[in-house]
Amino acid sequence: MSPLAPISPWPPEEPAAPYPDLPVAKEVYGLLAVLLTYLAFGAYLVWAFAPSHWLDAVGWTWYPSREWAIIMPCWLMVVVLLSYWSYTALTAFLIPGFHSPSSVTDKHSNMPPEVLGAVPYYWKFANADTVPEAVDLPIDLVNRVLYPPRPRPRLRS
Repeated sequence: MSPLAPISPWPPEEPAAPYPDLPVAKEVYGLLAVLLTYLAFGAYLVWAFAPSHWLDAVGWTWYPSREWAIIMPCWLMVVVLLSYWSYTALTAFLIPGFHSPSSVTDKHSNMPPEVLGAVPYYWKFANADTVPEAVDLPIDLVNRVLYPPRPRPRLRS
């Protein structure tokens, strides 16, 4: 077949490796985790809802007090909510303030020098044939473009 044919891959692809006959350890551990989780949840439901004499008849003679069937899920929900709130508070605490320069720039910024000679660097880009270099714009320039000065409204008296 010609390399120019539309159905021929070019360069030729390597044949796929045969699928291993034995399962990978991750698959086995994942299956065991799922099965043990279902088994533990089933045991929890039996312990929480089955009458005591049924459990004694099966041979399950020791089990915690039934009040733990309510306490543990409530406690786990509170722990999950507290972890969400804690991570949210930690994130809010670690955010730099508005006055911090790190809220507008970081170590990866490509900030141009303020002045090239006596002319500010961004004035040279005003020519139509000049292509500006890839730099981060300073926040004062961005603010002047986005929020130009406006005259104050005069109050009528």
